Amino acid sequence: MSTILVNGQPQDTVPATDRSLLYGDGLFETVAFRHGQAPLWDLHWQRFAKGCDVLGLTCPDPNFVLAQARQASSGQDMAVVRIQLSRGSGGRAYWPDPDAQPRLIVQSRPWPADLEQVRSEGLSLCTASLRLATDSPLAGLKHCNRLEQVLAARECVGKHCDEALLFNAQGCLVEAIASNLVLDIDGNLVTPETNAGVDGVGLAWLMARPEIRIETRPVDADLLASARSIVVVNSVAGPRQARSLDGRPLTFSSRCRALRQLWIDLFW
Repeated sequence: MSTILVNGQPQDTVPATDRSLLYGDGLFETVAFRHGQAPLWDLHWQRFAKGCDVLGLTCPDPNFVLAQARQASSGQDMAVVRIQLSRGSGGRAYWPDPDAQPRLIVQSRPWPADLEQVRSEGLSLCTASLRLATDSPLAGLKHCNRLEQVLAARECVGKHCDEALLFNAQGCLVEAIASNLVLDIDGNLVTPETNAGVDGVGLAWLMARPEIRIETRPVDADLLASARSIVVVNSVAGPRQARSLDGRPLTFSSRCRALRQLWIDLFW
């Protein structure tokens, strides 16, 4: 069951002139709620506010948005809430109306029913042929134009895999379709250093933990091939280990298991 609020009102439609629909002109966050609380809210809001600044959107009151998210997730012990801010309607083609009124869309969806099974069995990964653009002023943001991810997801489905790993045009590993990455390489935890992809909230939380050390450095195909374990992490599912990459078996290393346990102990 999904609850949808548009500018605070229950409804499930927006005008055909909405700029996030026409041009992807907006931002979104996908937030995990448990009993009305969002443990990673501050990190989500930091990224959201930064995105508003980059796109020149009027940032809404965080207390109002949080109240809307709690309303959308009410009645559910655990829920996933998507918060989307569109520039609104108006303007001339790509040229936005400087007086456009932003449109806030908040909607909830049920918690992933298969998450525990996935955590136990691990993910089947493949390498996508698509290459991500680099040096974009939108790098790091959760903007509404996700066509690269859609194309990668279609490729992933065609290969019968759970997730795909994405490189940039320079041959550096960036991220998974909907997650950041942590690799176990020679006994060290490594996350790719890139100028593309999304600044993940789940990864940011893990990297701030004093109990663990995750190194950031460039990862090419050869270095990826040396990884004995791979973890994909986002702010809803947390760390999930992979069982294979392009058919190559991967191990569930103790270091990667520790990431998962840390997440479970402190959040769920």
